[in-house]
Amino acid sequence: MLYCMGCHGPQAEGVPGKVPPLAHALGRYMRSPAGRNYVLRVPGAANSVLSDAQLAGVLNWLAQTFDAGELSSDVPLFSAAEVTSQRHSPLPSVLATRREVVRELAATGPAPPASY
Repeated sequence: MLYCMGCHGPQAEGVPGKVPPLAHALGRYMRSPAGRNYVLRVPGAANSVLSDAQLAGVLNWLAQTFDAGELSSDVPLFSAAEVTSQRHSPLPSVLATRREVVRELAATGPAPPASY
């Protein structure tokens, strides 16, 4: 509630034009290494005061609560070790990376919206 809901909203829907949704998007990002890397390196995750284990837990809860339909048995949940290995290297360009990841995901199946 303190670290995600303020921007992404109580239903993880985001704010059109300002904050991307997590609902119906997070599970899609979790399908690819590039998508997972992106999620863990966006400013909200990279700069969060949550521990790596707490961040993994919050992201997994968000995916299971708001995007369970996108999670298949072959999509692993985030681990604390994965968060530790990725999050401490912020993205140089969040929007450029997002566009690239969304394009890659769209080529292999459902993707988050190109704009938000």
